[in-house]
Amino acid sequence: MTSTRKITLAVLGISLASFSAVSQAEWKYQLTPYLWASDMDGTTAVAGQEIDFTAEFSDLVSHLDAGFAANFTAKSDAWGYFIDGMFVKLKADELGLRSGIDVAVDQKIVEAGLSYSLTDQFDVIGGGRYQKVDEDLNSPIGSLNGGDSWIDGFIGLTWQPVNTDKWTMKLRADIGAGDSDSTWQGSIGGGYRFNKTWSMLIAYRYLATDYESDKFKWDVAQSGLGIGLGISW
Repeated sequence: MTSTRKITLAVLGISLASFSAVSQAEWKYQLTPYLWASDMDGTTAVAGQEIDFTAEFSDLVSHLDAGFAANFTAKSDAWGYFIDGMFVKLKADELGLRSGIDVAVDQKIVEAGLSYSLTDQFDVIGGGRYQKVDEDLNSPIGSLNGGDSWIDGFIGLTWQPVNTDKWTMKLRADIGAGDSDSTWQGSIGGGYRFNKTWSMLIAYRYLATDYESDKFKWDVAQSGLGIGLGISW
């Protein structure tokens, strides 16, 4: 385990331990299963074989083998925490590659962090993001298999200018690094509350990651609309 990864995990552990010591307060929870209609664009490399690729969401859906995503948030008056996870498996077939090389991708993204309210509208956030990518590259000269996993820390800010009984709107931006050279994310979205329990949420999300090791490269931007069903209690 790299020193950067150890530091990131230690910071997360200390933060969560400190957070558990916060005095009891009234908590609100929300679980949101969602679909992220993400395009992919960038450069990847396995065993020195580097390719540029681009795939629109319509391409990805036609090759989707499995997928799941969900977000969980908890909020008190000032403190909060969140966990977000996504798993996508794409079949090995033509995936919009500019180079004409077929690729199969298994991708997992899990992030967890804390939030603290600066005002009624602004929260500062911080945490860690784990990513794991496995790839199969198929070309006329043969097949290559590879992948890697990495952890980055991030810090950011959320702004919620609209939060009524029926409507919500939130913007988020964060930036980080760690095992990767850099990663940053931005999103803008809103929702409609049907009642105290059920809500519909929609957001546009952009995630860029620049990671490279001796055996793998993932310099990729993912962007698109997400839609989910919120369950609150």
